Amino acid sequence: MDINRVIKEVSKYISFGQPVSSGSVFNQRISDPRIAMQAYYMSMKLRSEEEHYYHEIWLKKDGTFAITEAWYHGSTVSRKLYRDNVAFDDIVQTFGDEEANAVLVRMTEIIKKSEREDWSSSRKRA
Repeated sequence: MDINRVIKEVSKYISFGQPVSSGSVFNQRISDPRIAMQAYYMSMKLRSEEEHYYHEIWLKKDGTFAITEAWYHGSTVSRKLYRDNVAFDDIVQTFGDEEANAVLVRMTEIIKKSEREDWSSSRKRA
């Protein structure tokens, strides 16, 4: 499967935003501090259960990935950019095949669901 084609295709269906760097997980406000990137959440990997510390994978609008460090405490999160402009091959090397495949599956599921919704809505208009 051509990862660049999948990234290009999924980018047509998702809305990129600026991840909150500190704030509520559920009730984000416009005033919450943000990480300066346009990205879409893809996956997270637990790094330290004691510290509630995770690495999160984000697809950026430019087609590369970013990795954030995240600390979850109750319903709040604190994030900071860990690695930027990461290629999919680097995701494989950093997180392993299983996690990289989970990101790929998530993207293909978004594409399939979006195409079904596009098809069904265009069918209703006909």
